[in-house]
Amino acid sequence: MVKGIYSAASGMMLQLAKQDVVANNIANSNTNSFKRQLAVSSAYPVMQISRLEGNRAEALGILGSGALLGGIYTDFSSGSMIQTGNEADLALAAEVFFVVETPQGERFTRNGSFKVNFDGLLSTNQGYPLLDENGDYIYVEPGFAVDRQGNVAVDGITVHKLQLVTFDEIGDLVKDGENLYTTDGNYKEAADPQLMQGFLEQSNVKAVEEMVTLLEAVRVYEMLQKVVQAEDELTQVAIDKVGALG
Repeated sequence: MVKGIYSAASGMMLQLAKQDVVANNIANSNTNSFKRQLAVSSAYPVMQISRLEGNRAEALGILGSGALLGGIYTDFSSGSMIQTGNEADLALAAEVFFVVETPQGERFTRNGSFKVNFDGLLSTNQGYPLLDENGDYIYVEPGFAVDRQGNVAVDGITVHKLQLVTFDEIGDLVKDGENLYTTDGNYKEAADPQLMQGFLEQSNVKAVEEMVTLLEAVRVYEMLQKVVQAEDELTQVAIDKVGALG
């Protein structure tokens, strides 16, 4: 009976983790280029149950011992593109990233909602400078243009080329807050970034589907909670009966 409590409790913890992940997805459903995350479950090792018949063991089957969070994975599929007409808004092909400089070092992002400050520096809304292929800051003037390969032109003259990268293993990217990513893996220049100026990528979160997933997680949690209560009541009954025999 105690084993039943532990198994149900582990399932409750898993559902709480799923709820946190889904709630964060829903909260960022309107965040430019946000990538939804998925909580994946896995099972604890199962046990082989046997019954002894004299000197012979008779196999009865296997017994599960609960579930746990196997990992949280990011869905890097592209969101829909919307046209804004803003020259500082940039969108990229799937799995291509911009490179920005933060106080913690270089970070990667797909959020192409940039701004131009008084000095002409192109940066994120948090103030992190966008980097070119040489790792330098990018300075522009009103009316600047960016072509599909990331070449930045002012008055028809190319002055920079954006550092646009892809990764050998995109699954190695780790979210680092503020719609940024970091990785210890290898990356390289994107061969065909298909950059679109005046467009923004939307979140790939489908709010209705996430709401359904959240409700499912809540209901499973409530069901497991009742299992714990039932197991606790059975344990108390067993204790009372043992006490009565004494």
